Amino acid sequence: MSPRPAIFISAVSGELRSARQLVANTLTFLGYDPEWQDIFGTEEGDLRAMLSRRIDACKGVVQLVGKCYGAEPPTIDQQFGRVSYSQYEALYATNKGKKVWYLFLDEDFPTDPHEEENEEKQRLQKDYRARVKANSHLFHPLSSREGLEASVLKLRDDLTRLRRGVKRWAAFVAVLLLLSVALTIWLLESQHQANKKTSQQLQALQEKFEKLQEGVNSFAEVQNKVRQEQLGNSFRSSLKN
Repeated sequence: MSPRPAIFISAVSGELRSARQLVANTLTFLGYDPEWQDIFGTEEGDLRAMLSRRIDACKGVVQLVGKCYGAEPPTIDQQFGRVSYSQYEALYATNKGKKVWYLFLDEDFPTDPHEEENEEKQRLQKDYRARVKANSHLFHPLSSREGLEASVLKLRDDLTRLRRGVKRWAAFVAVLLLLSVALTIWLLESQHQANKKTSQQLQALQEKFEKLQEGVNSFAEVQNKVRQEQLGNSFRSSLKN
């Protein structure tokens, strides 16, 4: 497991694969592990459970908000309504209390060649962009790859605070491990002392038993001698008579 914090990059793969790779390279340069999921709309089944697990393992999400809606789950989400997979990624992260950075790409941003979406999906993505703009702290719209890279670099302060939180958590876990080891050593030592005391008690009982056995044996020998003397006296008395 990498000690570096993981950051999930959310983007519509068909439109923004190259832009996502640029963000991944920049995050790696800053000392983070980028994570993402390629989704092109041809996958079978529902990917939301898998995306949730991937995001749960990350410390935050960087979302590239372009013009494309992208692929969507086979059923409407009970919590977020009708959303695409990329929209779901950011909404799920926010709902889990994770930090989400939205990077808006304007009309002039160079995207990868992709098919134009139908009017319904264009409208759904336009509405999503409007909602996020109304509720989020935004950077200026980005029109170039250089601007995108610069915006990610500007996240350095936020990411540094995130890394400090990870370090504090790591230190807390280390302290718990040390306490656990100390407690284990104490229990083992206590058990050793108890076993030692029990062994001493058993040894004392064994010594008492051996002494008692010696006493029994001595008593048997004395009894045997007395019986032999009595028999001898009886035999001599009979001879006299």
